[in-house]
Amino acid sequence: MSRSFVPLDPDAQLGYLLVVSADRMSRAWHAAMRAHGINPRQFSMLASIAHDPGLSQAELARRVLITPQSLSESIARLIEADLIARTEAAPGRAAKLALTDEGRTLLAEAYPVVEAVNRDSFTALAPAERAELARLLRKLSGDPG
Repeated sequence: MSRSFVPLDPDAQLGYLLVVSADRMSRAWHAAMRAHGINPRQFSMLASIAHDPGLSQAELARRVLITPQSLSESIARLIEADLIARTEAAPGRAAKLALTDEGRTLLAEAYPVVEAVNRDSFTALAPAERAELARLLRKLSGDPG
């Protein structure tokens, strides 16, 4: 006996709604970061290094969800652009990453733009709803906090 085909309503699928929302947010983020000569991933890398100076490349790769190989390429571009510096590693130790003065300046200029994109993207939500969305997204991401 064959199963009858019943089409799903994409708008009733949480995964689809999340992808559509992420795509809209991504477009706004890309446009905002392009004005500063970086992309959202590079922004995430710079912001992570600013938040936790001395991160290793391995830890940074985990935080921005990319492979170490892809991270190495991105790190090389950020070093070439004089936005970050890498310390020389002692034997048996991982090299550490730090922002340069240019990296700090770029982030100081980009942070208000990021805050504006976030504010504009979530105006439809009340503060309690934004907090609940953040909690739920962290939970979906596997973050117990």
